[in-house]
Formats: sequence, C-alpha cells, structure tokens
Amino acid sequence: MPSLPALLPLIVLGLGAVAAMLAAPRLPGVSRWIAGTALIAASLALGTRLGAPEGLSPLLVDDRLARLSGLVVCLSGLGSLAFLKPEGPSKEGPALLLLATLGGTVLAGAIHAASLFLGLELITLALVALFVLPLDRPALEAGYKFLILGAAAAATLLMGLALAHAATGSLALSSLGGADDPLLTFAAALLLAGIAFKLALAPFHMWTPDVFTGAPGAAAAFAGAASKVAVVTAIVRIGAMDLPEVWFLGLGTFAGASILIGNLAALRQDGVARMLGYSSVAHAGYVAAALGAGAASAPAASVFYIMAYAPALLAALCAAALIGRGTRIGDLRGLVWRRPLAGGAMAIALISLAGLPVSAGFFGKYVIFTSLIDAKAWGLLGLAIAGSALGAYYYLRFVALIFRRAHTPADPRVRWPEQALLSAATVATLGLGIRPDLLLEAVRAALP
Repeated sequence: MPSLPALLPLIVLGLGAVAAMLAAPRLPGVSRWIAGTALIAASLALGTRLGAPEGLSPLLVDDRLARLSGLVVCLSGLGSLAFLKPEGPSKEGPALLLLATLGGTVLAGAIHAASLFLGLELITLALVALFVLPLDRPALEAGYKFLILGAAAAATLLMGLALAHAATGSLALSSLGGADDPLLTFAAALLLAGIAFKLALAPFHMWTPDVFTGAPGAAAAFAGAASKVAVVTAIVRIGAMDLPEVWFLGLGTFAGASILIGNLAALRQDGVARMLGYSSVAHAGYVAAALGAGAASAPAASVFYIMAYAPALLAALCAAALIGRGTRIGDLRGLVWRRPLAGGAMAIALISLAGLPVSAGFFGKYVIFTSLIDAKAWGLLGLAIAGSALGAYYYLRFVALIFRRAHTPADPRVRWPEQALLSAATVATLGLGIRPDLLLEAVRAALP
C-alpha cells in the first residue's frame, strides 16, 4: 500500500475537483481559486518528494519519473487555468481542468491496465467537456471529433489490453514483455494504436488541428502540453517491458508519417492555432522517432523533449488567445509593439518550437537527434532533420511579422494571471535553453 504522501497529490486534485464543481454554479470566481490552490498544492507535494524513496502498489508506481512528470502536468494545468475564461458557460472549466490534471497524474504512474485506462479516459472525457464549453459551432465540432475518435481509440486500447490478458493471464503492464506469442504481438499493436491517438501521431492525428482551432485556448494548451507529457511517460514505461518488435516498428512508422504530414500541413497554414496543431503532430513524431529507434538514450531524450516543448506551446497558445480565437498570421503584425509581453513571449516560444538556439527546443532537438544517431536510425534522422528545416521556415514566418512595425494603437492591458503565465513560460523556455542540464539530469535520474 502506498503511503499518504504518495497519494496526497491525487487526493488534493480529486477533492479540489469536487469542491470546484460544487462552487461553479453560484461562485465561478471561487472555483478558479479552488482549482489554482489545488494545482499549487499538488505541485508542492510532488516537488518536495522528487528525491524520496520509492513506494509501489499494484496499480500505481510512486517513483521519481511519476513525480517529475506529475509535477510538469500540474504546472501545465496551472498555466492553462491562467487563461481559462471565467465568464459564460466556462464556469465549469476549473473543475474539468482539475479532473484532466488528475488523469494525467494517474497516467504518469500507471503500471497496470486499470490505471492506464483510467488515466487516459479521465483526460479524454474532461477534455471533451472543456473543448465544447464555448457552445459555438467550432468548439462543438472540435469536441464531437475528439469524442468520436477518442471512443474508437479507447475501444482499440481495451481490445489490446484484453488480448494481452488472454495471452499472459495478467493485467500488469510488466506482463507485456518477454513472451514470444502472436496473440501478445497483436495486443501490442492494438495498444500502440490506442495510445497513438492520445499522442496525436499520424494517422490518428485528425482531431488535432480542429481542436487547436475551435476549442478554448486553455483546453487546447492542456491537450497539447500536459496530456502529452503524461502519455509520453506511459509510453516510456511500456516500452521498457521488452515488448514485441511490432511496438518499435509501429512507433517508427507513425513517427515518419507524423513528421512528414505535420510539417507539410503546417507549412500551408495561415491560422496560428491551426499551424500549432499540425506542428504538434510533427513534434509528437520526433518523440516517437527516438522511442521507435530504441537507443538506450531514447527514454531520457523523449521525456526531456516533451517537457521542454510544454512551456513554449503554453506561451504560444496563450498569446494567440489574447488576440482572439481564429488569430491569423496578419493579426501578429507588430504584436511586440502593441503588446510587448505577449509579442515577446510568442516570439521566444516559436523560436523554441523551431529548435533554434538559445532555447529549450534547440537542446530538445539535439538530444532527439543524438538518440537517433546512437540507434543508427539514419532514415528517421533524415526525416527529422528535413522536418526541422521546414519547421524553422514556417515558424519564422510568424516571428518576422511579430517584430514588423505597425502603426496601430496599443491593445488593452493583459490580466495578471496571463502576465504570470507568459512570464513564467518564457523564463522556463530561456532557462532550459541556457541550462538544459538541470532538467536533463533530473530526467536521467528519474529513469531506471
């Protein structure tokens, strides 16, 4: 049985979600404070225990990787809460965001089929509700697509887990490896297909651009940053189980398709959110490429990459949300002169996503490329380099307009939660660009 400190983050998030849900109908402002307090408390509970001894239960593991990933998920949830609009139907947003964060924290420590499925579906169902909160056509379309495709992915995942149980007699994820069984091979393929949807790997990526465009910015930010940190952590855990070769072959195939489709589609976009949606498919491809190549350095490289990607995406989507949903490239003209904080934060975020120095994204690409070289995966390495070159081109198109002089009046003042998010995300992006070893060593220490 895990100790109370091990369960404290989950308890805080769960109780906070219930309290925020009860407060939402009459006191929507209070529900935001409840959600913020719960996320901060959970972050502190995880952060103060990063070096504590491990505790183990049949469903969840309480190790350094679970705590580190849970901490990033909670901080990303806090960042998403900062620009969640409090008015209108979005009053239920804080409670839903806490439920999604709870799912991500569970997923980060999942070592059993039950906890894996519970974590994934908590994220999925909470995000479906968050996506449709504006109750307009783009949001409803995004929510419906995510719900329908998510249901298909959940069915595929459950079928894979059921076949794995039939082959091994166990629901523990550790039972997936070490056996040469055709049934287990088929189970691993179905399991990968179900998880690939959550990570937005091609060809399971169809929901991503619509969600980034139609859903509220806070919901899209959580789906693109926090949930992917949790999903990559789960993939790293499963991949350490000596799985059938189809797992790595599938990851490599999905990675190549994601890098090509994501970058080529993003190249043609003029909408900021839609461009970020397609580019997130490419970023998921870089992570999958390292994991599919199977080098010893791949787990650390993939976890570092997705954690370095999170603050940049949060800053870019928050800055776009400040301008308005449906922001296009022309709307960025002179943004740094109209809104210095938002413009500067978005420019640094896009530079990081492009993988240019000095930013967290540069070192993220470096460790991914190094891992592919270690694995001698020259085909995936060539695709990743070509994709990065395309990414640098279309990201810099947007950056150039941000700094172009425009004779327009300054926009209204940014609210303090959004100021705090933009400042913190920018500091994290630049800080990890200057001292990437701080996060990389923490990730390496957390991995077995």
